[in-house]
Amino acid sequence: MNFLKPLRINKEIQRTELLFCFLVVISNSIFSFGQESANTAGGDIIGSSGSVAFSIGQVVYTTHSEVSGIKAQGVQHRYEIAKVSRAMEVAIIQTSWSKIPSLPTTVNIQTTEGQYVRVGVNWNLSTLNVFKRGLYTLSGSLILPTFITNPSKIEAQLRVQVLPKAPPKDLILSNATFAVSAEQFFIAVGEFLVDDPIDDVHEIRLYGKGYDNELFEIKGHDLFWSSLDAAPGRKSFSIIVQVTDRDGNTLEKFFEVTRIRPSSSSLVIPNTFTPNGDGSNDAWGVPALRFFEQVRIQIYDRGGALVFSTENPDERWDGKWKGKDLPIGTYYWVITVKETGETRRGMLNLLRK
Repeated sequence: MNFLKPLRINKEIQRTELLFCFLVVISNSIFSFGQESANTAGGDIIGSSGSVAFSIGQVVYTTHSEVSGIKAQGVQHRYEIAKVSRAMEVAIIQTSWSKIPSLPTTVNIQTTEGQYVRVGVNWNLSTLNVFKRGLYTLSGSLILPTFITNPSKIEAQLRVQVLPKAPPKDLILSNATFAVSAEQFFIAVGEFLVDDPIDDVHEIRLYGKGYDNELFEIKGHDLFWSSLDAAPGRKSFSIIVQVTDRDGNTLEKFFEVTRIRPSSSSLVIPNTFTPNGDGSNDAWGVPALRFFEQVRIQIYDRGGALVFSTENPDERWDGKWKGKDLPIGTYYWVITVKETGETRRGMLNLLRK
């Protein structure tokens, strides 16, 4: 029957169309699988140019369908995770003295395949001293996505310039007058105050050994008289002091310090001593006279004989004459201070208990 021929031809056409559709489906699946392999191996991140995964070879595969009896072949690319080649240079950042700068949170890196990627970074601030002017280099650890590795432990580098600080404006001494003491050789004078609106940490020291610097000492910010030297006859002393801030700026300044001493006429002269070797009141003298120039001390017995004489106020009389103990009794002293033109006289009791 001829009416069956068209039906047979139609079935052949349908079989051909089904085969074509099957090949299209297989082709799309292969293409999608290849794309998925590439995408899961890597991809772009902020600022990247191209894929950061790269091909390390090709694999030829064959598919076979038992139903259709059709074989197909294709090529699939294999991908490897990218590696960091270098971190790109970051521009120098300037910051004011004592101010922590605002640092970038991301940097550009280059992979071994030449791609550029922007990644996060953690900066190490341990090498930065914002209290000292200068150029500092900081290192930063890279924060990488999972598809980029850093086997060489490459770090980002950043230079920070700390700008200079203005020097202190002035140095002030709270008190520049002190009273002498014959018993103390370390006497507080006053406190140094630094006029510096930017910094409150300073080192203060006597600048050099000139002037009268060797007679004084600075501890912290406090000035002290610190000398066994009586400096007889002197009332005024000159010192030069230097203050240094944490940035290395210095300021030098002269100060006049005044020493107050009692008048020679107001000195209290002891009238009794007991040279018996017990360690208490065994010698007689007037220590406060050491602060006067050209002093002479003389002691006479009742007969007017000179038994002791000195021009050194630190020297004491032990109650002897030519190495022998003198008898107990009353003696007479004469003190002359040529600096003031004064002469004083009085009695002295020598006792031995």
